[in-house]
Amino acid sequence: MAEDIKDMNNIDEHDDHEYDGIKELNNRSPLWVIILFLITFGFSGIYAVKYFGYPNNGMDQASEYKASVEQQKLKMSQAAEGKAASLPEPQMIAAGQKIFKEKGCVACHAQDGGGNAVGPNLCDNFWLNGCKMEDIIHTITEGKPEKGMTPFKSTLSGAQIKQVATYIKKSLVGSKPANPKAAQGVECK
Repeated sequence: MAEDIKDMNNIDEHDDHEYDGIKELNNRSPLWVIILFLITFGFSGIYAVKYFGYPNNGMDQASEYKASVEQQKLKMSQAAEGKAASLPEPQMIAAGQKIFKEKGCVACHAQDGGGNAVGPNLCDNFWLNGCKMEDIIHTITEGKPEKGMTPFKSTLSGAQIKQVATYIKKSLVGSKPANPKAAQGVECK
């Protein structure tokens, strides 16, 4: 009987399926094929979670794309700021003057920077929000909503804000506007 069992293990099991004289065998898969299948199945599960992600894991393709776009925008912004910082002062002043006129600064500060009923005079040495270049940049960037000045951080790049501040500090301060508004704020020396 033991010999019969050995012989049965060596013989392939036949199913009752036969077609055109070909009999279907019912063999077990080799162990290495089963292990390879399980490894592939496990890897696909990990891959699916990592790259298609569970909600808001930040590792799916859409999130990675958004991150790469933001990183590229940051690089471009830094390059533009570096380029603008490397501009000679006359070019920065000219660019700042153009932005000053195009972005509507003249509506409140007048064409020559002398101020009007809304905005203060930018030509004298009296300043409401600080005397340093950093103070001017901060005022342009963050604005003064309580006084009606909108923040320009969303419409101008850092380089453009620096150009406008340079135009104000180097070209307007000390100039003689036609009809200047009365001095406001603290005198800067």
